[in-house]
Amino acid sequence: MKPEIASPDWNQLYETGETPWDKGLPTPVLAEVQQRHPQLFQGEVMVPGCGTGSDARWLAAQGCRATGVDIAPLAVDRARSLDAGQGVQYVLASLFDLPEELRGKFDLVWEHTCLCALPPELRKSYIQGVYAALKGGGLVAGVFFIDPEMDPGETGPPFGISPEELTGLWAEAGFRVQESWVPTTGYPGRVGRERVLIAAKAAKAA
Repeated sequence: MKPEIASPDWNQLYETGETPWDKGLPTPVLAEVQQRHPQLFQGEVMVPGCGTGSDARWLAAQGCRATGVDIAPLAVDRARSLDAGQGVQYVLASLFDLPEELRGKFDLVWEHTCLCALPPELRKSYIQGVYAALKGGGLVAGVFFIDPEMDPGETGPPFGISPEELTGLWAEAGFRVQESWVPTTGYPGRVGRERVLIAAKAAKAA
């Protein structure tokens, strides 16, 4: 069941063009992660909160069987229109109420911009959704906005998260954190303010 916590109307934000997270190109961190872990991006890969699909299309270009999931119909429509090669399957769905056909399907979940866009109260539910999507022993890899630049009085989204809380959330949910580092690449203005984390789904949730 989807948690009853107020969240932005994502579809309306796409309608009004208030989508600063949508850069129109994949995050440069993807290439850094691939260089560091050449065998990571393969098999069935899900991108939750895929938006218009830039990261998902990059993953498909590497040979992954990529599935982009988003709750905003307009985002999914735009992602499909931009995917001329139809390399990605786009699904209109919520990670908080994942369709049965997406449960236990994926070798890897690639996370970017989704967790830190959600109200912090939803983080545990989000990670439970990722856990449900992965096969046993499956991996989550992601880049997280640890230190978003805020105006005075601004609270987000995006919502920052400390490295300690980030690691703790995944470990508490039944993941074994394998590696975490500050990437040397990123969108302009984000370098040094993000963190990569890679974690494996344990056999049984904690």
